[in-house]
Amino acid sequence: MESRERLILILSRAEQGPMLEAKDFEVKIVASTAKRLVNEYGIRYEEGTIVSSDDDLADRLFHAGMDFAVEVGMLCVDTNRRILWTEEEYNEVLRNCPAKATLGGGADSIEVYARTPEDITPLMIIGGAFGIEVPDDLFVPLMLSYAQEEMIDVIDNPTLERVYGYPPKAGSPWEVVGGWREAKLSMEVVDRAGRPDMCVAGVELSPTALGEISASSWGGFRTTDLHHAAGISEFKTNYESLSKISHLTFIEGPIYAFMACIFGGYFGGAEGVALGLTAAGIVLHQNYLPTIISLSSVHPFLQCTTTPELLWAFSIASQALSKNTNLLFSSLVRPSAGPGTKTMLYENAAFSLVTTVSGQSFIQSSMSAAGTQARHASGLDARISAEVSHAALGMSREQANQIAIELHEMYGADIQHRLIGKPFEEVYDVKSVQPTPEWKKMYEEVKLQLIDLGLPID
Repeated sequence: MESRERLILILSRAEQGPMLEAKDFEVKIVASTAKRLVNEYGIRYEEGTIVSSDDDLADRLFHAGMDFAVEVGMLCVDTNRRILWTEEEYNEVLRNCPAKATLGGGADSIEVYARTPEDITPLMIIGGAFGIEVPDDLFVPLMLSYAQEEMIDVIDNPTLERVYGYPPKAGSPWEVVGGWREAKLSMEVVDRAGRPDMCVAGVELSPTALGEISASSWGGFRTTDLHHAAGISEFKTNYESLSKISHLTFIEGPIYAFMACIFGGYFGGAEGVALGLTAAGIVLHQNYLPTIISLSSVHPFLQCTTTPELLWAFSIASQALSKNTNLLFSSLVRPSAGPGTKTMLYENAAFSLVTTVSGQSFIQSSMSAAGTQARHASGLDARISAEVSHAALGMSREQANQIAIELHEMYGADIQHRLIGKPFEEVYDVKSVQPTPEWKKMYEEVKLQLIDLGLPID
């Protein structure tokens, strides 16, 4: 089915599906269905395991995720209508899912591939600040610290704190101006990096549809760039996101779809989150027409993705999807610690190791310091993820599990303390866009530790 044809079906079902209030949807549909399916399919957290190697569990989880997708669907909060599809409809779309995509242009293009657990196929690397706030004058040097890294294929932007001195209020003209400012600065970054056709992921500054739709047009972000469209937790959407998707479908811009399942919320613990992540991949692919998908969760108190329970959930959900579909998906690296700390490097290494051997298609690194601190991001944050991912290609899940356990022993106690580290201008020379000697030395020390753990980093 053509994307535009399916778009009309999606929009129609958002207007005509069964009605339900959002609160009832979450409590009576999402929570109860998740709890029942976790029990029906025997989804159990493997205590003491970070990287699962249970193929049967992964397959059961996929079937549970499909059941969840069919029974729950997605709620459009503007109409209080549920967007529902049959299992046959989901399977038809999944069967026709391309196993690769090309992003960027010319010599700067990159292909991203569907992968399976323990695959030797390299992952696409997306490096960036992923929405962390920055002032206008630091946008270019900060993002250049990522774009200049040879191992990074795509960059994902920070959020501008202010636009020409004004707050970019949602739905205001300043959101439109902010989207265009982000596009201009992004093109300056890739030009200065000598990679003018490099894929850029934006519009980061788009709380409504205005920022994305305005700046994703002639003279702004290009149809070779990635364009953000986020779902709402849990399994909800709205007119703003559907408007972005509609515009991007007609301009044929690659859609970068997001969904997060809240750990400890309506899905409960690790088992429920694993189910939610799996189902989210299926539902997002059906309703958001994405080229690539980002599936995430976060600890409610630590705001990170690197606890053992969450790492296990990402691992088994990734295997469920990568063994049974050709979806191009990933999960965001969100360490508790920030730049200038060994803890952050350990966290990013562990997360990237786990997701690489579990079959994800690309790396997203990283929302450093859990995304809570303005300017706390740097290119080395992503380089460590890229180096570890490359070293882990073809590694067995059993070996990766042992390394991940040892890595967690190195950072686990620290994540409680939220070591936010230092802002960009204190770990990089802003003019030369090079890491400070202290930060570079720390990075090299951690690399040697990773090699000693069994990661063959060059």
